Amino acid sequence: MPTPVMTGGAKAQIKDIIKKHWSPIEIYVLVGLVLAIVYVKHIPLTIRRHAETFLGRLVLFVATIAVAKFYSWSNGLLVAIFTLLLLSLSPRRNEGFQDGNPLTNSMKMVSNKKNWFVENLLKEHPLAIEEDKVKTSAIQDGSTTRSSNSGGP
Repeated sequence: MPTPVMTGGAKAQIKDIIKKHWSPIEIYVLVGLVLAIVYVKHIPLTIRRHAETFLGRLVLFVATIAVAKFYSWSNGLLVAIFTLLLLSLSPRRNEGFQDGNPLTNSMKMVSNKKNWFVENLLKEHPLAIEEDKVKTSAIQDGSTTRSSNSGGP
């Protein structure tokens, strides 16, 4: 008499649930990808900074390839769009004081409490500035031809 093969258990039940509900899972994944694309600007800055690193780009690239190969090409395309949007919105450099060390840069504390018009308009209250002098020069015309604004030849 052959040995009976046992069937059932949690593995069979999970496979049955996935088989019965596969269409809703695809819908949920599709809706999740579309929402991620639409609200990519609301992803926290720290996550976007991590996505800009080599490891973050590698993970996003591998995820795009894996979704396109093993799931569906349309969802792979949506993951690729999400990846490109996420990388395009990630910060390229830190804003503000670039050095980060107040001892090595030319940071000056703001002692005057009277704000400029633009600071009042934008509701800014700076504590320190990096440069207090602006170097300007006249506009230079680099052309070799002579022109006149008098209207005549």
